[in-house]
Amino acid sequence: MTESLLSQPLRIGAVTVPNRIMQTAHSKQYSDRVESDRETAYFVRRAEGGCGLFIAGNHFVHPSGSIRGFQDAFRPESVPASRRMTDAIHDAGARVFVQLNHHGAQAQPDGPDGPRTVYAPSRILSPSTSHATRAMSHDDIASVIEGWATSAAHSRDGGFDGVEIHMAHGYLLHQFLSPLYNARRDEYGGDLEGRTRFPREVLRAVRARVGDDFTVGIRIVANEFHADGLDGAAMREVIARLRAEARIDFLDLAAGGYHNVHYVFPSSAMPVAWLRDDVAAVKAADPDVPVFGVGAAQSVEEAEEVVASGIADMVALTRAQIADPDLGLKLTGATGAAGAGGIRHCIRLNQGCLGRGSRGLAMSCTVNPLAGRERERAERPRAEVAQRWIVVGGGPAGMRAAVELASDGHDVTLLEADEELGGQLRLARRVPGRESVGLLVNDLVRDLADASVDVRLGVRATAADLRAEAADGIVLATGATAPRRSSLALGGAYAGGFPLEGTVDAFAAASAPARVGSRIAVVDADGTAYAAGIVLTLLDHVDELELVTPFESVFPHIGAGYDRPLLLQRLRAHGGFRRRTAQSVTALGSGTVDLADTLTGVDETLTGLDAVVAVEPRASVVIDGLSDAAPRVVTIGDAYAPRTIDAAIFEAVEVAYDVAGLAVLRG
Repeated sequence: MTESLLSQPLRIGAVTVPNRIMQTAHSKQYSDRVESDRETAYFVRRAEGGCGLFIAGNHFVHPSGSIRGFQDAFRPESVPASRRMTDAIHDAGARVFVQLNHHGAQAQPDGPDGPRTVYAPSRILSPSTSHATRAMSHDDIASVIEGWATSAAHSRDGGFDGVEIHMAHGYLLHQFLSPLYNARRDEYGGDLEGRTRFPREVLRAVRARVGDDFTVGIRIVANEFHADGLDGAAMREVIARLRAEARIDFLDLAAGGYHNVHYVFPSSAMPVAWLRDDVAAVKAADPDVPVFGVGAAQSVEEAEEVVASGIADMVALTRAQIADPDLGLKLTGATGAAGAGGIRHCIRLNQGCLGRGSRGLAMSCTVNPLAGRERERAERPRAEVAQRWIVVGGGPAGMRAAVELASDGHDVTLLEADEELGGQLRLARRVPGRESVGLLVNDLVRDLADASVDVRLGVRATAADLRAEAADGIVLATGATAPRRSSLALGGAYAGGFPLEGTVDAFAAASAPARVGSRIAVVDADGTAYAAGIVLTLLDHVDELELVTPFESVFPHIGAGYDRPLLLQRLRAHGGFRRRTAQSVTALGSGTVDLADTLTGVDETLTGLDAVVAVEPRASVVIDGLSDAAPRVVTIGDAYAPRTIDAAIFEAVEVAYDVAGLAVLRG
């Protein structure tokens, strides 16, 4: 058997990493000010799963950049905490660099220790916070440079194998490099020499403090993807200028900034291998230095091709290893990979990882709810006595619950009313930009077969049927449906309550979008990604779509996953999309909808409509009379309360821990 190229070690500056698989820096919010045991357990689990190199992310170099839930590299107390973590990672066989950063304009004006100044090269409105910044003085710049040097020394003393100086993603050093942010007229602005001065001074100061026997690299954008910014050729010139100033041991590539944040945190709506060409161009221009390939692989399974083709020297698989901590072992063909042989794919929705982080919550994962809970959720023992379990519902909650219980040794039967598994995921994967949901369906179908679950399709279970099974336990994962009447006690889009007649429900419209007509209205009382998915699905089949919503903005509950700007771009590009916000429906007629503005009271009528599609908060599908159908009856996912895929899979996994006696779950 030919050895995988991903198995080959790589020399990076003063250190050799064991293979070509890495995790780039990513925000987890597992630690506050210094490294924690939770952070350590997360990294160690993935080191044991075959990851060769980690970059511990967003350690801040100056008090003006501190953020609650992150680490401060400038603090002396960071050294012993870092040493405990790095020792554990080294013992697990991996290497770890640390990313040193200052957010600049993207920092909040209210810091963890109180109000503070938000610095940037120039006075601008922050694209992430909308606050006005203060242009840095020469003293400010000198103070931050010293912070970077001190932080690098602390990182070396803390056992990190190297440091990564962050010059990407619209953070402080990137802001100085970019004409989008830097309008200075002194020696730190203007031409390329001026705009690179501050980053060059940081590089010199760091190298002088840590010496030549320590690895120092940079994270830098390969392309800003903005008409007034720096394209690929300009960024390669920037890299050349930086490399001429001080020795740089690696180039970790990125793209965009908070001016187009979907490049910083690419979601499922972004193409795969979205940065591949720019990565290859940087490597071609810098053949003598290791280049880390971000957004370069066509798929997880094709990661080796990135190295084989010379596009990059290492393959960054960050979210992929949040989803599957054993990915490194699986890709390199190494033995000892835990769990099922197949890869558990990241579906790139950004809900459990970036979405939670943007709300100040610790990172999790849609498909791997054990991420970040490695200490609390150890591997479950196989059941000593097999129980018989019936799972009702073949959506994500039901499929995952069946897989988990069967993998523990229980006898599991899954009953699904339809002739196909997937539940609402079957609609979700048809939404433009969310096709990656299909990976989850495929993974779960594969895992059901591997776990020998008895899957019965076309079976609409009744309470009598389930009682007759005489099972030890029943999992109700019957999901949710688009309601025909609203159960909202407060709020909603209809002045007289959601009507039964005169509308098409969201599920029916998305299932047959070509049948709704060419000019339609969508009345959205939901405002979540579910509602946006319905609209995106319908847009491809209509000439005009009038979005009516009682909210003051379109889809107000979307934004946590950082793909809202891309969603708005898609809406704007259609040409026939119109919005009417803060509107209440007062009447429905034949091809008409009467509206009232909830702020001004002004009435308006939409005419010439082929259909009115009602997007209401989904309603749980319930089977009554099951309280005594088995010794244990557990309701999970949307059947308990309609929410996200994350909630469905989280609760499915918790069922198995509960049955194993390792958790407490509602009955």
